[in-house]
Amino acid sequence: HVAFHIDLLFDRRTMVYALLSGTLGVLIALFSRYYMHRDPGFRRFYATMMLFFTGLDLVIFSGNFQVLFMGWETIGITSFLLIGFYRERYLPVKNALKVVSLYRLSDVVLLVAVWMCHEVYQADINFHELYGSEAVVRTLQESGAFALLIPLLFLSVAAVKSAQLPFSSWLPRAMEGPTTSSAIFYGSLYVHIGLFLMMRIEPFWADNLFIRVIMGLMGGCTALVATAIGRVQSSVKTQIAYSSSVQIGLMFIELALGWETLALVHFAGNALLRSYQLLVSPSVMNYLIHEQFYHFERPKDRIANTLMGRLRNTVLILSVKEWNLDRAMFRYLWSPFKALGRGLSFLDHGWGALIPVAVFALGLASIFSTPLYELMLQARFGTVAAGMSLMLTLHAFAERSSAIRGWLFLVLSQLFVVMAVGFNEQLPAAEVMLYLSGVLVAGTTGYLALKRFDRIEDGHDLQGHYGHVYEHPKIGLAFLLSALGIAGFPLTPTFIGIDLVLTHVHTSQYVLVTMLALSFIFLEISALRIYSRIFLGPHAKAYHEIAFKNS
Repeated sequence: HVAFHIDLLFDRRTMVYALLSGTLGVLIALFSRYYMHRDPGFRRFYATMMLFFTGLDLVIFSGNFQVLFMGWETIGITSFLLIGFYRERYLPVKNALKVVSLYRLSDVVLLVAVWMCHEVYQADINFHELYGSEAVVRTLQESGAFALLIPLLFLSVAAVKSAQLPFSSWLPRAMEGPTTSSAIFYGSLYVHIGLFLMMRIEPFWADNLFIRVIMGLMGGCTALVATAIGRVQSSVKTQIAYSSSVQIGLMFIELALGWETLALVHFAGNALLRSYQLLVSPSVMNYLIHEQFYHFERPKDRIANTLMGRLRNTVLILSVKEWNLDRAMFRYLWSPFKALGRGLSFLDHGWGALIPVAVFALGLASIFSTPLYELMLQARFGTVAAGMSLMLTLHAFAERSSAIRGWLFLVLSQLFVVMAVGFNEQLPAAEVMLYLSGVLVAGTTGYLALKRFDRIEDGHDLQGHYGHVYEHPKIGLAFLLSALGIAGFPLTPTFIGIDLVLTHVHTSQYVLVTMLALSFIFLEISALRIYSRIFLGPHAKAYHEIAFKNS
């Protein structure tokens, strides 16, 4: 009874982004033939780049939120693969997981915003209807808190993807990949995709002064802070990254003021300039290295001891530390959830392991007993099952002892997701089977891959990176596909199932949707964390070449 439409839309926004995407894509592909020709993984690089352009075109040409979300997820995964392209090094692998964690946060927030739109309109609207009907906009304005909450959620998604405060710190970390992928991803096209999202949903916020002010302040603060950070960076790619973030902040100001055409022109100029700068950055370093060491003269500073001089130096010192944005993100966003996951260690053994088993058995028993089912409906058993799913996912997120145990926790958590929504509203059997088919197939494949690896290598914990993809590439690929399958990669049964499951959650159930959203966030992060710890990074065996820890 749910229609999944593949709608496409072409307008001036699409035209500008598509022309730049095609032009820069061809140039980068030709340049990479010579720049990457001696690197191991040459074919892997091109395959990942083509997958990225597929996802980017889905976003650019999307005519509704479903198609946009398919592309959104695709480019997020390809970003993880390209940042960690040099998988024998420690920092690219570490930063790939760090960046994809923020991407996953934005993906699920986008999914929740789309779910809210569905609850407001009781139907899937396409962008053509959004621009052409005043009734569509009026319905949102009359929806109470959702009129403010939905644009704010979309703005937060755009802030993550376009490296705006307080999420700016991921952009230079993403530069660990090849320079050519950095040029197309984080210099020109991908980093501007948040701006495209806000243009695409302009009717949602065009008449909302509060959203315009928030957008303008966010862009202005990003421009000021990123300018100061970029001025003191020692890496050329980092300087370019923050310079791009500054310009995107100015574009958000232009968009907030209603100057969309100027923002599109600004985007085109910035994308071309940053791509050029990144492509020539290795040559620039080679040209300037002699000047740096033999012709350096210290500039004269006449305001060092004045109040303005001390304020300037304070700002510069903070900028050297990147205003502690990366540390703050880890400390206040991820560390509390990791600590909570470690606090659930009782689930590993003893009586604690019986808790999820008992809850699951009780849920299954209610299927065959109508009185028990009605009693559990009254007791809001769906919220209990959602809480259990979140507990298992967070514990898998903090798991360090066993990869297999962490993987089984992820699979079991998805069974509780179905149970949670099933006790919230009667789920059709076809939808349950569609969702479970993706979870069980991916879960079984991932389990078998880890078991086979365990027999060959005698297992590994998750304390560090072991780099076994070099000796076991087929097992690594099988587990990566399983991780994507269980996390809901587009066009898998799990992806469609997540969309179907959320249609049975109502707008008044804030606790339930929050716990389900958190489960979906940490599901993909935990699965990719297991993959990166076991198969990526410097090889654990001493007879393999070991790269330096930093790049």
